[in-house]
Amino acid sequence: MTAYISSEKIKQNSEILSNRIRKRYAHLKKRFARNNIDCFRLYDWDIPEIRLVVDWYVGHLVIGEYVRTQSSSYWLAEMANVIGKTLGVPKDNIHIKIRRTKTENELRYKRMDNKEQGFVVNERDLKFKVNLSDFLDTGLYSDHRDTRDILRKYAKGKDFLNLFSYTGSFTCASA
Repeated sequence: MTAYISSEKIKQNSEILSNRIRKRYAHLKKRFARNNIDCFRLYDWDIPEIRLVVDWYVGHLVIGEYVRTQSSSYWLAEMANVIGKTLGVPKDNIHIKIRRTKTENELRYKRMDNKEQGFVVNERDLKFKVNLSDFLDTGLYSDHRDTRDILRKYAKGKDFLNLFSYTGSFTCASA
């Protein structure tokens, strides 16, 4: 039998997560603004019972849950609502993703929508177009930012062949 998360536990999770997100945003927003960086990870499953990843993209939130059997769509919706309220982000700018570590006869990275509403974000002096709604991934991994910067320095003035080009951001950074 699967035990579901109680409404009391959801309330506790909401309060803990809201406090964590508020503090992280206040700290990270200033740091990244100084370097002209528009997108960054706010939360990465820091609290074991709150299995979320939360990324900030210039006034938009991408919230991904690592699926578990005791979770429900209500829990995820409530966590997304709390994060949005904490940061003053409207519901239309909150993008919820379900992350699976194992798929059951289904494509892991299939198209989820056809909105094709991308927008440009800054990463230092580079610009990247992201799409927050149509796919599981946005087209730019914020946790690879430092690696792109290192590659850019090493590739300067050299030919560069990118043999692994899932999003193309490393190719752009090396140009």
